[in-house]
Amino acid sequence: AQAGPLVVVTATGREADDLTAELRGVFGDSAALFPSWETLPHERLSPGVETVGARMMVLRRLANPDDARLGPPLRVVVATVRSLVQPMAPDLVDIEPVTLTLGEEADFNDLVHRLVELAYTRVDMVGKRGEFAVRGGIVDVFPPTAEHPVRVEFWGDEVSEMRMFAVADQRSIPDIDVDTVIAVPCRELLLTDDVRIRAFELSAEHPRTGNEVPGSVPDMLAKLGEGIPVDGMEALLPLLRPTGAATAATSDTELSQLSDHLPAQTPLLICDPEKVRTRAADLIKTGREFLEAS
Repeated sequence: AQAGPLVVVTATGREADDLTAELRGVFGDSAALFPSWETLPHERLSPGVETVGARMMVLRRLANPDDARLGPPLRVVVATVRSLVQPMAPDLVDIEPVTLTLGEEADFNDLVHRLVELAYTRVDMVGKRGEFAVRGGIVDVFPPTAEHPVRVEFWGDEVSEMRMFAVADQRSIPDIDVDTVIAVPCRELLLTDDVRIRAFELSAEHPRTGNEVPGSVPDMLAKLGEGIPVDGMEALLPLLRPTGAATAATSDTELSQLSDHLPAQTPLLICDPEKVRTRAADLIKTGREFLEAS
């Protein structure tokens, strides 16, 4: 791990959490967890904002090891076998997060628009990760990877003040200094123009019927084509990914995995190989059953 990133693979999420906590005692912030989604495609649920944020931040740090704003270069990445083999959109690392720095300029209107593009929810008062609020020249934003939300004050287009605040009473936390905010996306599938067009085309091929069950694939495609995000939309990633409108038979080749975002010759350390193999076989079986049912 002193020469570059080392990937440590565990069979379960609990083992990964425990191992990451131990490794952080040795490597500090140079050790990170690459979590897997806590949902399955057939559940019609989207992964949690915290999970997506942690995954996006790890990918960002792997792609930009020299960016001090993201933290020290990663030396150890802990992943479950599920997160190691899980398909992802190939251009996740190309999605630029919102980065605000004290004293630098940032277009206020572009900031609000960009937060919406990155799947942040606009609310009256920020209460959980993935939300933001606007009041006059002040933007409150709660990035998925942040411990507390941040209040950003603008003077024109200049970031004049930044401070963390508590969700419970909305009061500032003076003990924590902050000069940079990095807001990574809250979803791994964003409703870009390409995705909306593809969803609209698929919706025309599979229109909704009068007795369509809410949450069915035709219903999801129709809403996505209109730019409305829905729970479980990530299950349609092979069809809606921004890399093109390939058919289902060829879409798998255009997705990526964690290994595609690692430097060449990155070593993998497999903890309890027999248990990992068993878990991988279970995942493959579940995936095949889902595809057959679909």
